[in-house]
Amino acid sequence: MIKETIDLKLLRYFVVTAETLNFTLASQALNIPKSALSKAIAKLEDGLGGKVFERSSRVVRLTETGHILYSRAIVLLDDASHLLHDLKTMQHSVAGHLKLAAAPALGRFLAQDIIPSFLKQWPEVSISLKLSYEYENLFKEGFDLAFRMGQNRDESVIERPLGLANRVVVAAPDYLAQQTKINHPQDLIDHKSVQIFERQQQVWTLQNGKQTEQVSLNTSFQCADFVALVDAVSGGLGVAQLPWLVVRDAVKSGRLIHILPQWLSSGLPISLVYRDGHNKSAKLAEFLAWIELNKDQFDLRFNGE
Repeated sequence: MIKETIDLKLLRYFVVTAETLNFTLASQALNIPKSALSKAIAKLEDGLGGKVFERSSRVVRLTETGHILYSRAIVLLDDASHLLHDLKTMQHSVAGHLKLAAAPALGRFLAQDIIPSFLKQWPEVSISLKLSYEYENLFKEGFDLAFRMGQNRDESVIERPLGLANRVVVAAPDYLAQQTKINHPQDLIDHKSVQIFERQQQVWTLQNGKQTEQVSLNTSFQCADFVALVDAVSGGLGVAQLPWLVVRDAVKSGRLIHILPQWLSSGLPISLVYRDGHNKSAKLAEFLAWIELNKDQFDLRFNGE
């Protein structure tokens, strides 16, 4: 692969000289010594392997190589100028691309309730949102920010608390119709459960005011995707303790029944994180401000209503 490049500064010196065809006037226009200009042109010619000027004591003319170079150089310098302008403008105007990451359930909430209104406000911004249960490395993968549920595990990022979520116990109406009534958390022990996939057996901790109960259930189905878990519970595979954010629509539609509504999990923190020391662009600053403006929407707990 050919890796030779042309120094844009040398191209600029060449273009100014080609337009004046006078080294003295060109050096004055560039505000550099005439000797420095001559050395720069010689360096350019050495890199090209040919002369760009024919010089005599009376006249300076472009060579054939010089004519070709001049026609291309003015385009390259113009493109470079626009590129620098665009990059500088991007830092001060609300435009460009934002790369975000979030847990799938939280990401679906963002895509439905938060991001559309922001993009309507700032139509020159585009957003890509990666949905993953992993905690992405913001530096390595180039994310502008990430939304997270649970405790932050990365001390190298700035964390901004947003709100809380909690888990509720749910089951399908048909399943409950065939089982004994569940009046207390300890009644759950006789039921099979649908669980988020984890290597260790899960213990459900349920709170009702100052009362706390812990129960461990046999598992009939495990999966790492909440949508699949909701489908499994709806299919009658057992009871599940899932985030209210994930099941609220299914509960409101009657697809699932919220069991023991007074018994809930403790709050699960929701936060956003972004890179420490990251020089925030205007688009990122505006997005952070938008999130702060809509912070009340991140109270995603079941509150008894």
